[in-house]
Amino acid sequence: MNRSIVMVGVAIILAGLALVASPIVLTGAESFTIEQETGIFLSPIGLLVIMIGAVQANPEMTTVGGTFGNPDVTPERPAAAPPPTTGRATPLGYNPREPVNCRQCGSVITFDLAFCPRCARPRECRGCGRPLGMAEDRTDCPGCHRVEAFCNCPRVARPRPAYPTASTRVRRP
Repeated sequence: MNRSIVMVGVAIILAGLALVASPIVLTGAESFTIEQETGIFLSPIGLLVIMIGAVQANPEMTTVGGTFGNPDVTPERPAAAPPPTTGRATPLGYNPREPVNCRQCGSVITFDLAFCPRCARPRECRGCGRPLGMAEDRTDCPGCHRVEAFCNCPRVARPRPAYPTASTRVRRP
C-alpha cells in the first residue's frame, strides 16, 4: 500500500463531502447546488485513487514518476547499450535484385525467375550454387527452402565438365 497516494484519495473524498455539506451548513437550505453535485462526483474519483494506492507494491516508492517526492526516480533516460558486435551476419556481396547471366546460353535472367527464359535451364543459387526451384511463385533454394538472399546452405563446388572445353589447350607429349 502506498500511503502517499491513499492520502491523496482520502483528501479528495473529504473535499467531496465538504462540498456536499457546504450549502446546508452555510445557508441552511436543503437544495441541490452545483457545489453539491461536484462533491457527489468527486467521491468515486477519490475511491478510485485510494484503490490505486492500495495495490501499489512498494510502500517506500511512488509509481507516479516522482510526483509525490520519489527520490529514486531519475528524470533523464538511461543511455542505450551499444548493439552487439559479435554474431553479425556478413554482407551478401551482391544485390539480391540484380539480374544474372545464364551459364549455358548467356542470356539475362532476372532475380524473380528460377529458369532461364531462353534455354529453360534452372538458375543457380548465388548463396550455395544449387539449381533454384519455384515455390508459391517465388524462387527458393532447394537445400534450405529460403529465398536466395537468405540462403544458409553450405557452398557446393561447381561440377567441372569431363570433356575439354573450347578455351583449354590440349597438351601434346
